Amino acid sequence: MTRCRTGSAAAAPAASLENVAFSYGRHAVLTDVSLTIARGEFATIVGPNGGGKTTLIKLLLGLLSPDSGTIRVLGTTPSAARARVGYVPQHAHVDQSFPARVVDVVLMGLLGVRAGIRYSKEDLERARSALESVQLADLSARRLAELSGGQRQRALIARALVAEPELMLLDEPTAHLDASMEHELHELLGRLRDRVTIVLVSHDLGFVSDYAARAICVKNTVAVHETCELTGDVVRELYGREVRMVRHDD
Repeated sequence: MTRCRTGSAAAAPAASLENVAFSYGRHAVLTDVSLTIARGEFATIVGPNGGGKTTLIKLLLGLLSPDSGTIRVLGTTPSAARARVGYVPQHAHVDQSFPARVVDVVLMGLLGVRAGIRYSKEDLERARSALESVQLADLSARRLAELSGGQRQRALIARALVAEPELMLLDEPTAHLDASMEHELHELLGRLRDRVTIVLVSHDLGFVSDYAARAICVKNTVAVHETCELTGDVVRELYGREVRMVRHDD
């Protein structure tokens, strides 16, 4: 039986949207979206393809600006908060000839956060700490292209963690991974939820029910449910079809 979970209460939200609308040209993607994400929360964004999930992430990052409404991230505008937000994109294409080591890729997460062009001893320590968090410290000298798909995703999570963000946004980080790698990545994110606010786009509703406090259901607008409220009727209305929910208990 799925258990209800609640996020950590905090005075200032990690993110808030009020009456937000966004369109690509004449195509309305999001309409009248109001949402608050508390600091310390682990929330998951779910919904059908084309429903606006990635657009919502890009609005929170300040990569897109709303047509109307207001967005605040960590008490300021999305653009001003960007250095305090970690991001793992949906698709990370790796050039097999690119010679960067894993630790070099992780250090890239400090670009725009620190001054200067040389990495300090403290920067290297932060990179090593981030790699330890994702259990990749022993592969720090490997080329990124030599890693498996799951290891590359963990390296990208370390890159997002190295700047010690207050909020992490992950856009389907388990896409194209096999079931074993997906499970390992879910376990990792479950461990990270005690140190950073996490907002994760996912199609895995079993994962939603196991880890996240709330499901942010996006289908041109937003409806928020406690994960224990994700009944068959709610899922059917969201996706427009039957979707099987599977728990991933050990």
